[in-house]
Amino acid sequence: MSALTDEHIAKTMKAYVDKISAGDLDGLVALFAVDAVVEDPIGSGPSIGHAALREFYAMACESVGRMELEGNPRVRGTWGACAMLAYPKGAENALVIETLDVMSFDEAGKITTMKAFWGDSNMREL
Repeated sequence: MSALTDEHIAKTMKAYVDKISAGDLDGLVALFAVDAVVEDPIGSGPSIGHAALREFYAMACESVGRMELEGNPRVRGTWGACAMLAYPKGAENALVIETLDVMSFDEAGKITTMKAFWGDSNMREL
């Protein structure tokens, strides 16, 4: 039986923001397939595989004080998408970055791709 269900995808997307907020680098990387591809923000070039993801997310965990879902994940088949809010460390009460993250999943329930859609116009003062 496949580990991939709508509930699993939604829970994994929630775990993703929780692990970034907690600075849980090992737990975060474990959500991904070993050959996963992350592009954050879209157009910036991909990070491929656990070693590259560990490097990328180490920087993310250092710079993001808190991250949360903005609404419920939207799930269809092997895909999930959700708006997310990232609050930079030291500016959690002053600045937010609005993202739209789209993830695909394999049958084992691991994230295979993650593309984050955001740009300068999505950084706003609180």
